[in-house]
Amino acid sequence: MFVCFQPLAAIEPERDFSGHWILDPASSNTQALSEPLERTLAVAQQESSIQCSSSFNGSTGAWSYSLNRNETQYSLGDEGRSSLVKWEGSALLVNTLVSGRQNYTVMDRWEISRDRSRLTITRQILYAGTQSEGTLVFKREGQTAPLVSSNAPGPPLSRPAPPATPAEITVATGTRIPLKLRNGVDTKHSREGDRVYLDTVFPVTVDGHIVIPPGSSVNATITTSKAAGVVKGKGELYIRFDSLTLPNGVTRDFRSRLASADNSATGKVDPKEGTVTGERDKADTARTTAEGGAIGASVGTIAGAAAGSPLKGAGIGGAAGAAAGLVGVLVKHRPDAALPAGSTVEMVLDRDLHYVPTELKF
Repeated sequence: MFVCFQPLAAIEPERDFSGHWILDPASSNTQALSEPLERTLAVAQQESSIQCSSSFNGSTGAWSYSLNRNETQYSLGDEGRSSLVKWEGSALLVNTLVSGRQNYTVMDRWEISRDRSRLTITRQILYAGTQSEGTLVFKREGQTAPLVSSNAPGPPLSRPAPPATPAEITVATGTRIPLKLRNGVDTKHSREGDRVYLDTVFPVTVDGHIVIPPGSSVNATITTSKAAGVVKGKGELYIRFDSLTLPNGVTRDFRSRLASADNSATGKVDPKEGTVTGERDKADTARTTAEGGAIGASVGTIAGAAAGSPLKGAGIGGAAGAAAGLVGVLVKHRPDAALPAGSTVEMVLDRDLHYVPTELKF
């Protein structure tokens, strides 16, 4: 039994998938897709997340997607899943890494019809170097009129011909590519010249062709690492992305910069400069300084009592404690910049990447 969720007014209608949906087998094309497939789908969408629940063949499941570029992890049956989403116009792209008895990647593209009566999920599954594709078409619960669908089925396994393969495929300058860090970096410990290793987390497609699949490797170099000063000065980190290697070993060199980072980053990313700059936590500084002053006053009182003047000792101890607290917190909370292992960042290409079709066989 599913609860019917109402769309939120703040969400753009063409990007709002809220509702209770029922799979329409006659309009879907699922012959190439493996089970389990969603038979019903309940969606509750908010500004920052999408909550989903579904019935499969004899089982149910619930999960969520973050709309803030954060990874979400969940389980469906005996499989563990890790998903990232991003918008492409009014379409939602969902990339999911599945681990269990078999490891594979699921790439979904969600689109809602203009009259909001139909939800279409175009699905690609990458497994052991092979790719299968299908379409799930859902009609809104209570829909009685027949759906007019451009995905009406033909004979079994018949699908529109794939796009013609061009002589050369280009990933254009300015393309943003999400990456996950294998090793963490920060301005306390990292030095100029240190290497950084990352993996792509979303497929990059050009005219329907997957050019850069998930799991492609990116190598980078730290070109600037300035530690924060104790009293003033903020930590500054600059990472230069140097090369990208596809799973089949094809490599391209370039010089790209950092465009953004998820909430696990410590510091502020400047997308124009590609730098991460640390920020001091003023609230922690004030609180720790006060605590230092209180401790210093107590110590000073004891020392003053021993010298015959407890009040004078408290004043001296308070001043000394405040100074010690300030120095301690500035050292402890100085504004260093950091990107921990597992962070998701985006790089933006500074030049076109050209491939020929024979290089894109995975």
